[in-house]
Amino acid sequence: MQYVNFVYEDSHDGKLHTGPVPDGDAAYLRKAATHLRPLSDEDYITGPACLLHTMAEYSYVLDDQVLYWCVEWDPGLLIVRMSPNQEMKWVAIRSPVPNFGGREPLPEDGDPDEYDEDDNPQYNLIFTPWDAQFDKDAKEWGSFVPADSEVQARFQRALTHVNSLGEVMQSRYADDRESWLSRCMQNLENRCGEGVRLR
Repeated sequence: MQYVNFVYEDSHDGKLHTGPVPDGDAAYLRKAATHLRPLSDEDYITGPACLLHTMAEYSYVLDDQVLYWCVEWDPGLLIVRMSPNQEMKWVAIRSPVPNFGGREPLPEDGDPDEYDEDDNPQYNLIFTPWDAQFDKDAKEWGSFVPADSEVQARFQRALTHVNSLGEVMQSRYADDRESWLSRCMQNLENRCGEGVRLR
């Protein structure tokens, strides 16, 4: 597994970079991926696609031909799996630190005093590559380097289908964007619920 992100240094045009996903965080993502369920094109368009139009932080993790889009969003981490065969899957994972970001824990989340903020793989999966986009020290700490042509090709192949869906969304909702966003937000709340608790 490797992160793929755009690093912005001396220009407004980001350059594709890649960095290693530490073993512990990769193991967490693989465990989360066992809970993935099918995501239709329509449910993508009327759900997680809207997050690209919000302030949500997110990352990409490339695993051979598969690309995981990881988004920091209620109830913790949303994962959308993309691949060249156009099949998509997704899952909402509840944060292991349920009060992260000012969220309100539920009784099922246990004692907040026992949450370990330093052991939060969801945070690592999102913010390690996110911070490296804009911060030189974070880039060096995460061992991010320019992506070679082979990584770039795999990344683009995995995104081909969702990019085509972006054209569909533009044709449908260009004149009614706010209504679409509102509908998507409500759908996400309904579909994600409390999220899957991994631990």
